Amino acid sequence: MGRRWPYRVYFLLMCLFYMLMVFVFHGQLQMERLHNKQMREIVRHVHTALLKFNESSDNVAGLKRELYKHQIRNDSAHSSPHRPLSADCLISPRTPEYEFQTVIPDVLYVYSAYWDARTSQTFIRVMAILAKNKKGRIELTCLVGGQNVSAAVYEMCENHNKKLGGYIFSFPVEKDFKPCQVTLEVRESGSTLTRTVTVSVTAVSPDMAQYKYGVCIPPLFGEVDKGRLVEFIELNQLLGAQHFIFYDYHISKNESRKILDYYRSVGLVTVIPWNLPPQIKDSSIWYHGQLIAHNDCLYRAMSLYQVMVLQDIDEYIVPHTEDLTWSAALSHLFQVGVVGLSFHSAFFDPGDSKSGDLITMSQFTRTSMYSRVRTKVMVVPAQVFEVGIHHVSKPLLEDSTIKTVDTNVANLHHYRKCVKNFGMKCDKNVEDKTMLKYVKSLNDRFRYIMNFTIL
Repeated sequence: MGRRWPYRVYFLLMCLFYMLMVFVFHGQLQMERLHNKQMREIVRHVHTALLKFNESSDNVAGLKRELYKHQIRNDSAHSSPHRPLSADCLISPRTPEYEFQTVIPDVLYVYSAYWDARTSQTFIRVMAILAKNKKGRIELTCLVGGQNVSAAVYEMCENHNKKLGGYIFSFPVEKDFKPCQVTLEVRESGSTLTRTVTVSVTAVSPDMAQYKYGVCIPPLFGEVDKGRLVEFIELNQLLGAQHFIFYDYHISKNESRKILDYYRSVGLVTVIPWNLPPQIKDSSIWYHGQLIAHNDCLYRAMSLYQVMVLQDIDEYIVPHTEDLTWSAALSHLFQVGVVGLSFHSAFFDPGDSKSGDLITMSQFTRTSMYSRVRTKVMVVPAQVFEVGIHHVSKPLLEDSTIKTVDTNVANLHHYRKCVKNFGMKCDKNVEDKTMLKYVKSLNDRFRYIMNFTIL
């Protein structure tokens, strides 16, 4: 038997191999702005292999297996036709191109549009912001096949009585009518002035969903911490997440933007710019338009995820059984007619944790009481019409159900100071070390990304 090389030599060779691949593909990745899926997959699989290299004692064999699996997938991709996610002129659910268009200042703003054929009647669904006192006082039509079709106006359920709120406009169309764009005509009651706005369309295509689990994150703003982002993304991957959609509402820290850029470059993250019109004041809409972002993400997710998780970056849905992943712990709960799972939450006070610390691996005291109000949900997006911030507001079919998960099976870990409202009691705490089952894997992944030299 030949002499075995020391572990450090293997690790050095693998690092050199990784840097060589980055150098070779860098020019092409820059020219194609990372739209070439094959190149993204190569970088992503090398990234995954190196993470597994750090976690496994059988490092070399593990790395060979990962690269060999990618080679098989890559070869098969050449031998079978690629089915595009968005046909013809319809835009991808990953698009960052949507932006708010002002139709009537301080009254109506239109964001995105979705072709939705999930029921016997096909609709164009339009995500919009509308002044509450104008509901029922504007005429909305959509030009469809040379005819004007009136909208059904649906008010989202958690607008918190603000001046402006989230709405879904539904325009019925023929099933074979699949437009690239739609033009809305808007007129206030009593006015002869008609305003128009044109919006590109994304198709809702649940049969194209390529990820088992994905995560939607509401708009992030201000000084978002780099370490918290890395911890959130890496821990959720251990739980089963395969893709993330972030909404960027002016993240101020450059290092955090670089983290998201890195994850985007390996195909793990989609970042959507979230720029509210300048006329909209923070006081006139709930929490930076969070509800509209949630539902825009829901309709994007219908074509990407089989199961979608809605949560903030200080929240984690954690199995409290021996299972490590959502799939192992929760899949059996999605029985016939169940379109979502709701999780009660407990507060873990993070104290004065620093950016370089893993909050989830250092805070093990939680409230003994679970909040039944500050819940979060995991849903089958293709079976949901509207989500709220803490619940499913409206399933697609009326006879669908949302199941509340026993806290002994899984619950939401919320890493923030306890808030005494809605009957929540913060005075009693218990020890909870459930997260320790992820400590080795998470620590390796976290340190690797935080020290990654490209960043």
